[in-house]
Amino acid sequence: MSGTWWVSEAPCAGDTRFTPDGAAMDSLKAPQTRALLAVCQQCPFRSRCVALVLPRHSRFDGICGGRLWLDGEIRATCHGAHPMELAEADDPIDHGTEAGARAHYRRGERACPWCREAARLVQVRRREQKRSPRP
Repeated sequence: MSGTWWVSEAPCAGDTRFTPDGAAMDSLKAPQTRALLAVCQQCPFRSRCVALVLPRHSRFDGICGGRLWLDGEIRATCHGAHPMELAEADDPIDHGTEAGARAHYRRGERACPWCREAARLVQVRRREQKRSPRP
C-alpha cells in the first residue's frame, strides 16, 4: 500500500480551497482562513501533510498541516497545532532520477511517474551491460 493512503481520508480531500490559485489566495480573508483551519484542527494527518507537501522547501501557498502558508512562511495556525508537526524531511526528492525513486520507496510511498521511468531506464541499461560481451 502506498505511503500516501491517508490523502484520500483527510478532511480536506478534494477541496480546492486549501490550495487556491494566486488570485483566490490574494482574496482569502480571515473568516475563510479560520473556517479552513478549523477543518485542519480535527485532522489526524497534519504532520503527514507537512511531510508530503514540504511547504517551506516548496515555498507553498495555501493551507497545509493546520497552517496558512504564503511563500513557505506560516501566516496563521489552527488551534491545537503543535510545532513538532512541522518537521520536513531533510532531503527533498530529486524527481526524475534513480535516487529519487529510491527516496520515494524509503518513505514508503509509490514513486512518481518521473522517478519510476528513471529507475526503469537504469535497469534496462544494467541488463544491457550484463548481456554485452566483455572484451
